Amino acid sequence: MGEIQTDTLGRCFARTEPRTRVDVVERLEQVAPERRDAIGNVTDPPVFRTVMEPRSVVVGPGTRFQAVCPPALTEPFVQSLQRALLIRRLYNGPISGLYDADTRAAVQQFQRDRGTDSAVLSVVSAQDLGIFAVARN
Repeated sequence: MGEIQTDTLGRCFARTEPRTRVDVVERLEQVAPERRDAIGNVTDPPVFRTVMEPRSVVVGPGTRFQAVCPPALTEPFVQSLQRALLIRRLYNGPISGLYDADTRAAVQQFQRDRGTDSAVLSVVSAQDLGIFAVARN
């Protein structure tokens, strides 16, 4: 599901997917080898071309956010999560109560649209979905 860390107060935290950037990398590729005559003199030099390739580079570790702790992800809770995502047309799997790949993908899409790119359910997202109590002071 993703790496979750717990602090001394028992709160859980996770990180968003790290940001990436695409760098364009140049490299030389030999198209044709050199040709030599019978005595070893170069008659035709090798032919090279420059190839530009995109390369994805990870930038930073991602943003830390408060997550719903795994013990709270009970079958009834996950069923409520799946229903909330189904209503928002982000989930189309069964209401199984399992935090499976389809559920993770729907959670990630819901959160990505709100600036948190992670399949780990954040406390804020659970509150926004109406399935997690908001602490009152």
